[in-house]
Amino acid sequence: MQVSEDACAPLEDELLFCEDCRLYFRDACPQHGAPTFITDSPVPARAPSRALLSLPQGLLVKERPQGGLGVWSTLPALPRGCIFGPYQGEVVLERGDCTLFSWAVRENGSYFYIDASDDSKSSWMRYVACASTEEEHNLTVFQYRGHIYYRACQPIGAGAELLVWIGEEYARTRGLKLGEHFKYEFGEKELLLKMFQDLRVKPPEPAPATPHGPPSRPPYLCGDLASSRLHSHKPGYLGAGGGPPGHPAPTFPLLEGTQNLVGLGRAQSRYWTFFGFQGDAYGRILDKTKIICKLCGVRLSYSGNTTNLRQHLIYKHRREYNQLVGAQAGAPEPPKGAPSPAALGRTTRAVADFLVWDLMPLEVVEGEGFGQMLRALEPGYKPPAAAFLAHTLLRERHLQGKAKVAELARGLPHCALSLDLWRHGPGLSYLTLTLHYVDDAFEACARVLCSRPVPEEPSPESLAGVLGWAAEEWGVRESGAYAVGPHGPAARQAAAALGWQALPCVGQALGGAMEAVLALPPVRSALERCRHLASWALAGPGRAEEPLLRAQLKRLLRDGAQWQSAHGLLQGLLEQAEALGGLGPDGEPALRPQDWAALQDAANVLKPLAVAASTFTKEPFAGLSLVKPVLTSLLCKHLAPGEWDSELARAAKGAAHRELSRRYADPEAGRALNLACALDPRFRGLDFLSLPDRGETLRLLTLEAVGLAEGPGADPRGQASSPPLLPPPPPKQPRQDSGIEYLLGDLCGGRGGAGAGSVQQQAEQESASFQTSGASSLGQEPLQWWKMHHAQYPLLARVARKLLGVPATAAPAAWLFGEPGQLIYKKRAALAPEHVDMLVFLHGNRAVL
Repeated sequence: MQVSEDACAPLEDELLFCEDCRLYFRDACPQHGAPTFITDSPVPARAPSRALLSLPQGLLVKERPQGGLGVWSTLPALPRGCIFGPYQGEVVLERGDCTLFSWAVRENGSYFYIDASDDSKSSWMRYVACASTEEEHNLTVFQYRGHIYYRACQPIGAGAELLVWIGEEYARTRGLKLGEHFKYEFGEKELLLKMFQDLRVKPPEPAPATPHGPPSRPPYLCGDLASSRLHSHKPGYLGAGGGPPGHPAPTFPLLEGTQNLVGLGRAQSRYWTFFGFQGDAYGRILDKTKIICKLCGVRLSYSGNTTNLRQHLIYKHRREYNQLVGAQAGAPEPPKGAPSPAALGRTTRAVADFLVWDLMPLEVVEGEGFGQMLRALEPGYKPPAAAFLAHTLLRERHLQGKAKVAELARGLPHCALSLDLWRHGPGLSYLTLTLHYVDDAFEACARVLCSRPVPEEPSPESLAGVLGWAAEEWGVRESGAYAVGPHGPAARQAAAALGWQALPCVGQALGGAMEAVLALPPVRSALERCRHLASWALAGPGRAEEPLLRAQLKRLLRDGAQWQSAHGLLQGLLEQAEALGGLGPDGEPALRPQDWAALQDAANVLKPLAVAASTFTKEPFAGLSLVKPVLTSLLCKHLAPGEWDSELARAAKGAAHRELSRRYADPEAGRALNLACALDPRFRGLDFLSLPDRGETLRLLTLEAVGLAEGPGADPRGQASSPPLLPPPPPKQPRQDSGIEYLLGDLCGGRGGAGAGSVQQQAEQESASFQTSGASSLGQEPLQWWKMHHAQYPLLARVARKLLGVPATAAPAAWLFGEPGQLIYKKRAALAPEHVDMLVFLHGNRAVL
């Protein structure tokens, strides 16, 4: 069917185009079905930065190398034929009100315009840039049922920028002519690579009045509707663009005939003002490798960027170049001291770094004081909105960081996960997952993976859902072996569902033991009396004048009886016993002798627990191998009842003992602790284990070494397979067995060889040699020891990398036992829920991304 353009336009408003069979259709293609419409993310009307917030999942807005913003895909593939839209904005009826963000819509032979210059009334499509060459476009603009849409004309892969192109389809509906006798045949391949010289911005020309009304409207949108930098010109002269009142645009003398050169449609660089391509009668570019200067006629090589254009202007037409740069878009000369665009980019990145490194809420950048500080440091700089940072720069960093960490995680042979459960607010908690492993240089490494919302008391199903999702998302289902986190059946069941072993956090175990001591009625009563005394002493003059005493009382009121600082607090109060002994209302001491006795007993019992906590905090890496020796020391020595203990001291030791024993009652967890100790050069003798437990641990160690050596990716010597650095030596010639070797070789193992038992024998030999070697000092770092000796024990070294990389705590030990952790969790709780995952990830990995 062939119809004229005028009759065709209303019909096409109801039709869609199939990119595969190259035919128009209504509603659904007969061969390929209905097209896929990718909808915007729902955002309230007139919301600040609405355009950014409407961005669909899988798309990213960020700064383009050539300036301005663009849209990139982070999905594996966007299929050809998928449709984005509709393009949203304000309806504009007058052509003069159009901006660079306007598209024209044809309706009943006339036009109105959709302008997206206001980002609170538009959508993300305003940020889609235009292709600067025909070959690079992947979107085509078209009109459908009175709206503007973008259609993918080719598959769009991950990391590709979305670039729209004005094809023949849209231009025809604007009334732009391809030729006097042009007819359009339905099903014919679109002339998508056609560029129209008439799409330049032209000043409105007064049309003669008609007897029926005002001047007629031009039949097409006068402007490169999204981002063109082409400007109006008269024959022989070219204007650099209009400007505000008082700043007239300069004009430039052009060579005769150069006004007919063809420019790149919607090209964004200012330098295209002076350049164009040779075109045919229809305005199509004939040779895209050569570009012509309109000032001197010189032909330059063109390779897709404007470097040659800029250099030619600088060296050959400096005066015009200076005029163009200084008067672009009619802008006045920048004031002295104004920051350059590059400096503004650096400042914005510095603001993003500040938010990430200090784990600050994004709303900080919108504060008046923050803005004043930045303006004082960088005059003329306007801080970006929080939503802008969240959806552009920070989101890009988050996506790039996730891809980098995921690639690393999928390549690990073994790893462990820590599960940090923390409270964000009433009814909302998060589970932050962190990946732990030992690299090839025997350095302990950690990477934050994600933070997922969970109930305050997560069920086995909710924990299993989070762990299962993370295992698939990050590719650690097979390499993960241990999950260190909350104690209880929920964590054990969730880990078991993935084939992992759940291990309790030693920090939470020590904290539970301390809380059990502080919860005893005599201790709780004595601390309550101390708080009343502190309130009274600090309320009036002359009651507690000594500075150290006042500091201790203020600390008591500030921290209360938190287990992290309980021992230091009790010790400080006992040191001030003489000063506090006579204080109290009405001249009566507030603290009775039994209160002081309770405080002393509690401090004595808490001391070894506090020392254990300090030990884990001071370790460069608080690993699993330290847990069993510390636990054994506490249970068998420091928390064992003594002959001279008071009744309260016995009760306190018993409460702490029961709490620690309960958390480490799982036999499987106990075996994992023993195996880690067996590989720690400080505890290799396993002297704190009974003989049966010691023998069982060494047997399991041998089995683990054999399993890793014979597993996928391992060579017979237990080393991970990798390309050899040097060519292999020539094979040795086999020698003839002697008689005794023939008879007794298999029994006595006099021959080596690659028989079935060789890996087992090597593992047993390495284990025996390692266990009988002298123990290292307690100050020795186990991973550093293995870094120097891994070649001596190749099979055990693989097991060491697997087990010695398992953390003892679900969060850094310094966070659990000290004030830094309290500050970190307060900062996390201040983050907006929609930013928690992104900011915690970037903050946790800030040193490696």
